[in-house]
Amino acid sequence: MAKKRTAPSRRTQAKGAKIVSAHLENADVFRTAKAAGTTPRGPAVLVLRNRPDFDKRDFDRKARDLVRLGREGRLSKAKSDRTANNVYHRGGRGTKPGTRTRTNVFRDRVIRRLTKNERLTQQHGTPETNQYVANKGLVDRLYDGRGPITARGQGLDPDHVHELQLDGKDEYANLRLMDAWTNRQIGSDISVALRDVPEGTPIIVKVLP
Repeated sequence: MAKKRTAPSRRTQAKGAKIVSAHLENADVFRTAKAAGTTPRGPAVLVLRNRPDFDKRDFDRKARDLVRLGREGRLSKAKSDRTANNVYHRGGRGTKPGTRTRTNVFRDRVIRRLTKNERLTQQHGTPETNQYVANKGLVDRLYDGRGPITARGQGLDPDHVHELQLDGKDEYANLRLMDAWTNRQIGSDISVALRDVPEGTPIIVKVLP
């Protein structure tokens, strides 16, 4: 008598499964060490893979930079600090003084530069004479990136080239605009992949074709 199937077929599981953009190649080593209360030897091997819903150009650029940083020995699991991205903002130009994230300050600076401090509007001039009109698509995506994002192409985020969670520095020179959906999903997947990795562990990065 044939054994009754109690779980979905592999084909069904694969079809409904979420594609993860980051996983740990040697995750078992770190899970075992965590359970035993020991410290694993060797680096954590982080594997990245592009997802169909990502901006491929932005993913490829991000992956190349992380591979390079890993080869240079500059990646490690950073200490968790939710305030690491905070800076004091003096206020002005419609904003109040107080603590803001460096990424949001960077976003606003780029918007002001692209729109000449927002003094121009789309009702005046042409792309040749009005910087707002010339950069309207880019500016709109920067504004849209301030809110929730549910798909590729909806907004832009300032992204840390050297990820903060991989011991990157929170400085303006380490920021670059990136598709917001791709940025947020990669960051989340990397965080989950490294959940069992102790702080300070060296990390190297591989990319699946």
